[in-house]
Amino acid sequence: MDDKIKQILKRYDELAGLILDQKVDEFADKMYEKPDGEDDEAFETYIQRMAALETEAQTRIMENEPNELLDGKNMYEFFAGMDADQLTEVLVYAAEELDRGIPDSVAAALASSKEADKVRAFAYKTVEDAAWTDEELKEDDGLFEMQFQKAKACLSILARMGDDGMVKPVIERFMSYPQTRDFVADAIAEYLEEFPETTIPLIIEELNEHEEDGLTGPCEDLVIIMTNIGKKEASEEIYSALRRAFRYMTNKIYAVICLADYGDDRAIPMLKSYINRHQDTIERDLFYEIMSAVQKLGGDISDISDPFGDFQKKYGNDLK
Repeated sequence: MDDKIKQILKRYDELAGLILDQKVDEFADKMYEKPDGEDDEAFETYIQRMAALETEAQTRIMENEPNELLDGKNMYEFFAGMDADQLTEVLVYAAEELDRGIPDSVAAALASSKEADKVRAFAYKTVEDAAWTDEELKEDDGLFEMQFQKAKACLSILARMGDDGMVKPVIERFMSYPQTRDFVADAIAEYLEEFPETTIPLIIEELNEHEEDGLTGPCEDLVIIMTNIGKKEASEEIYSALRRAFRYMTNKIYAVICLADYGDDRAIPMLKSYINRHQDTIERDLFYEIMSAVQKLGGDISDISDPFGDFQKKYGNDLK
C-alpha cells in the first residue's frame, strides 16, 4: 500500500484521537449536571456515549475536508476512486494499525463499490474467518480488539449494502458461545438491527429453542436486539416474545428492562401480578426493576405491597 495512504490514515487516527480526548473532557465537565436520583455509573456511561457520538460527527467533517496530500480531494472522494482490492487492503491496514478503527470514508467506498460481488465475498469471508473469542485468536494475530475490527467493519459494510445474507450465520455462530465480549455483541447487534424482517423470526426461533435453558448468555443479547428493533417498529410477535422471555428467563431483570423500553402498557398487569405472587421470594434488584418498569409504562404502584420497605421510604404515600 502506498506510503501516502498510510500517512493519511495515521494522521486521521491522530486527529480523531485528539477530538475524542477533547470531547471526553467537555462532557466530563457536565457530570455536575447529573439529575437528582440518576445513578453515577449510568450517567457516566451516557456522557461517554455522547462524547463518542460527537467525535464521530467531527471526524465525518474532517473526512469531508479537502486534503493537500490527496491532491485537493477529501477522503470520501479519494477512496471512492479506488478499486475493491485496494480498498480491502486499506481496510485491513486500518483495522490492525489504527486506534480509531476504519474511517467512514473507507467503509462508504467499499459499500458503494462497482465491484459489489468482490466486496461481498471479502466481507463474508472476513466475518466467517474472524476470531469471535480470545480463545480462537491465533498467537501471531495480535490484539483481539484490532482483529475483530475487520469483522465489525465488514458487517457495517454489508448493512450499508442492504445485504442480509449473513444474518442467519451470524445468529447461529453468536448462539454457539456461552458468552462473547461486549464489543462483539454490539457489532452483531448493529448488523442484525438493520434487517428486522429477517432477524426477528430467527431470534424468536432461537429463544423458543432455549426456553428450558433459562434464556441465558447470548439469549439475553438477542432479547435486547429484538427490543431495539421493536422500539422502532412494534409488532405483536415481538411483544409476545418479550412476555415469554419474562416467563422463562433465569435473569428476569433483562426481560423487565426490555418490556419497559419496548413501551407496551399491556405488560403492567403481568409485572404487578408477579410481585404479588412472589412476595416472599422476589429479590430486591428484580423488585426495583419491576417497580420502575411499571412506573415507566404509566402504571399505578400504590396497590403493590413492598416486601423490603425501600420504596415506601423513597416514595412515601405512593405505596401502601
